[in-house]
Amino acid sequence: MKVFFDVDGVLIDGWQSRPERRKPWDATIEQDLGISRQAFQEKFFGQPGGFPGCPMDACVKGDRDLKDALAEILPSAGYQGSVEAFVDYWLKKDSNINQDVMDVVGQLGQNAHIEFYIATAQEHYRAAYLWNDLGFRNYFREIFYSASLGHLKNTPQFFERINVALDIGPSER
Repeated sequence: MKVFFDVDGVLIDGWQSRPERRKPWDATIEQDLGISRQAFQEKFFGQPGGFPGCPMDACVKGDRDLKDALAEILPSAGYQGSVEAFVDYWLKKDSNINQDVMDVVGQLGQNAHIEFYIATAQEHYRAAYLWNDLGFRNYFREIFYSASLGHLKNTPQFFERINVALDIGPSER
C-alpha cells in the first residue's frame, strides 16, 4: 500500500487553507528583516486569491528559480540583505514539523506493507530543504513536488506523473 502525505498543513504546521488555523512564517518579517510583510505578500504571492501568475506560482511550477524571482522583488519590499540569507530565513521559519503526524508516520512505518511518499506543491529549494535538512528522507521513500514534475498539484497531470513513476495501476489509484 502506498500512502501520500502533503506538506503544508499536514507534515508542516504553518500554512492552512483555513485562515484561523494558519501560523504564518512571515509574522515577524518586518521586525526581523525590515521587509514590509504586506508589500512582499502582494508582490511575490499576489493579491489574496490571486496566486496564478504571481512570481511564486512560476517557481512552484518549476518555470522560474526562486532566488532569481526573489532578487527582483525583495529590494522593492524594503530588504537590503542577500537573497541566500532571505531564503535561509524563510525555510527555517516555515518548518514547524507537525510532530503528531510524524509520530503516526513513525508508528505506521513499522509495517513493511506500507510505503510513504510526499506529494506536494513546492519549488526546488524548499523541497530539497524538507527532504535533506528536515530529514523527511528518513521517513518517506520519495518526494514528488510540483516544480520537479512540471505540473501544479491541483492538476491531473501531477498525479499522472506519480502514477507513471511508481508504476501505479488503475486498481491502486
